[in-house]
Amino acid sequence: MSIINQMLQELDRRHAPAGANGAAPPLHVRTVAPATERRYWFWGALLVLIVAAIAWGGWLAYQLSPRRIATDLAFKAADEARTRAPSPAPMLAAATTTEAAPAAPATAVVAPPPEQSAAAPTLAPPGEPQSMPQVEMLRLAESIATPILESSPAVPPPPVPAIKPPAPAKLPSPSKPLAAAPERPAPAKTAEKGKFERLERVGPPAERAENEFRSGVAVLKLGRSGEAETRFAKALEHDSTHRSARQALIAMYMERGQLEAARKLLQEGLAIDPAQPDFAIALARILVERKDLPGALAALEGSAPAAGEVPEFHVLRGTLLQRLARHGEAAEAYQTALKARSSIPQAWVGLGISLEALNRRPEAADAFRRALVAGPMSAEVKTFAEQRIRALR
Repeated sequence: MSIINQMLQELDRRHAPAGANGAAPPLHVRTVAPATERRYWFWGALLVLIVAAIAWGGWLAYQLSPRRIATDLAFKAADEARTRAPSPAPMLAAATTTEAAPAAPATAVVAPPPEQSAAAPTLAPPGEPQSMPQVEMLRLAESIATPILESSPAVPPPPVPAIKPPAPAKLPSPSKPLAAAPERPAPAKTAEKGKFERLERVGPPAERAENEFRSGVAVLKLGRSGEAETRFAKALEHDSTHRSARQALIAMYMERGQLEAARKLLQEGLAIDPAQPDFAIALARILVERKDLPGALAALEGSAPAAGEVPEFHVLRGTLLQRLARHGEAAEAYQTALKARSSIPQAWVGLGISLEALNRRPEAADAFRRALVAGPMSAEVKTFAEQRIRALR
C-alpha cells in the first residue's frame, strides 16, 4: 500500500497547476487562449472590411455621378436676362446720331481716354430713374457725329428721301351702280358613266417583231416548240424583213423534214433581200434533193455578189457547175473558194476533176496531191485522189 500511495502522490505532483507549490509548470504545457476571444477578433476584422468596402463604393459613386456645371446664381442671372426687356437708351442714341449726321462737322472725333470710358457706368434697367452720368452719356451720344478720318475728304452722307404715305384709295361713288360680276360658265355635263378603255402600246412593226422573236426564243428554250413556231410566224407578219425570226422558223421546218414550207420561206427571204448567201445555200440544197440542179444554181447566182468570203457557197456552186459539165466555170468557183480558205480537201478534189476534164493533167495531179495534205477527208475521197494521182503520171 505504501508503494501505491507513493505512486498516487507522484501523479498528483505532476498534474498539479503552476504556482500551487511554487514550482513552474512542465515545459510541454502551454497556455491556450479561450475560444471566445478568437471569435471576437474574427468578427471585428470582418466588420472593418465591410465598412471599408461600403465607404469605397460610396466614394466611387460620387465621383461618377453627373454634376451641374453652372451654379444656381448663373441660372438665376440667365433667367433675368431672358425676361428683361431691351434697353431704349442705345436705340435713342442711334436715332439721334442718324438725325444729327448731316449737320456734323467734317472733323475726326477723339475718343475719350481709357480711364473715363472704363469708369462710365452702365444704363439702368428700364423702369428705374436715370442717374446723372447716364444723362450726360445720352447728351454725348446726341452730340457725336459719324467719325471721319482726317485724311479722307468730308463727304456728307446722302439725304434720306422722305417716304410719302400712300394715297388713300378712292371709293366708288354711291350714286354709281356697281358693275355686275361676270357670270361663271356652267360646268360641262359629265358623262353619265365612266368608260375605261384599255389602250395597248403599239410600237413600230420592227419593235413588235423583235418582241415576238424574243418571246419565241424564250418558250423554245422551255421545250414548247409549237408556241415558239407561232411567235416566229407572228414576228414575220409584223416585219417580213426580220432575218432572225425567218432563219429560226426555217431551221425548225428543216429539222422536221417540212422542206416545202422551208423552201417557201427561203424564196420569200431571197426575194426581199438577195444578199443572204446562207439562205441561198439552204435553198440550193433543198432543190438538189429534188434533182433540180438548174434551179439550185439559179438560187446561188442571185446571191453570188454577196458571197465573196463564204467558201461553202463557192464549193457548192462549183459542184453544181461541174455536174452540169461547165468545168471551166466550176474550176473558177473552186479556186475562189480555195482563196478564201485553202484547207478544204473537197475543193481540191473538185478542182482536180474539172482540170482533168479540161485536159490540164499536171495541174489536176497537183490538185489531187494538195487534197491529200489539206485536211481530214473520208476514206473514199482519199482513195479516189490517190487513184487519180497514179493515173495522171
